[in-house]
Amino acid sequence: MKFSALCAILSCLVSVGASADATLPLPHARPIKVAFVLSEGATVIDFAGPWEVFQDVMLDEHGNMVMPFDLYTVAPSKDPLHTSGGAVHPGLDITPDYSFADAPEPDVVVIGAQSGGPGLSAWLQKLHADHKIMFSVCTGAFKLAQAGLLDGKPATTHHWFYDQFSQKFPDVKLQRSVRYVQADPLTLTAGGLTSGVDLALHVVAELYGDEVAQRTADYMEYQSTGWKTNQGIAAGNIPVWRQEWAGEIAPGVRILVHIATRGVDTAITADIPSRKLASMPVTLQDDGDKVELAFAIAGHPASFSGQPDAAHDKITGTYTQDGKSSPLTLTQLPDAKE
Repeated sequence: MKFSALCAILSCLVSVGASADATLPLPHARPIKVAFVLSEGATVIDFAGPWEVFQDVMLDEHGNMVMPFDLYTVAPSKDPLHTSGGAVHPGLDITPDYSFADAPEPDVVVIGAQSGGPGLSAWLQKLHADHKIMFSVCTGAFKLAQAGLLDGKPATTHHWFYDQFSQKFPDVKLQRSVRYVQADPLTLTAGGLTSGVDLALHVVAELYGDEVAQRTADYMEYQSTGWKTNQGIAAGNIPVWRQEWAGEIAPGVRILVHIATRGVDTAITADIPSRKLASMPVTLQDDGDKVELAFAIAGHPASFSGQPDAAHDKITGTYTQDGKSSPLTLTQLPDAKE
């Protein structure tokens, strides 16, 4: 897939004196400005991966090493924010270079998975209208779609989020099992996480040739060939985690709760074998301190409210049905724990 339209847009930034092995002429007038959008919870590799690629591009022009990209961060405000992190501590503490209000107008915008923030969609729409390049990574595609920049166009995202993306944005033509997609001459979307590195290297190859892109990958010690092949992970490879919980709602009356998680989608059902009830839909509300379950039993809906123990393998609480309550402890079955 050739980015001829992207090359034409960026041609105003480069000189006409190309080397014989370059796809595009080398930069001459000024560096290409790349703005990396950040907001609370931004996934680190989504912006750090492409940043490292663009940062490491070196062009040898008449014996001089030239860095053709000017990189900076942009956020809803210049207040410090935290990236994605671990279960206990927040992620990296970053102070953005600019806010949407005072950022220099970029040539390329990179937006990875993140929470977003006020003014993001409007800023993206303005830059798109000004014919700037949009480059999403992972679920950053959701932000482009929310801004209306992917309607009727092909796009991709992290493979765990395919179904969610399709349901939320039915007008977008989701492409599966690829590393990146060109939605239009101005808009590019990458799959999850390291796909952003591949798309960045692919763009470098289109601008400056495969040799420069390979030299950049070698410097990074990046051995994936996804930027050349565009072969992504198959959606069928999404793992399914299962949990089985059991307890008694009355003496001799056992209830089984089945939880299956595939990617970001979770399905919960329940069985009460002695009452010949099977595969009853269950909805879950979990606020961290309590677990609330609602059982869709025809004509006799039931609910459970319980507190997990410290090991999170038992939930003790109350089962309520037809106005009557009884104690219930759900225990995770050992052979089903992941």
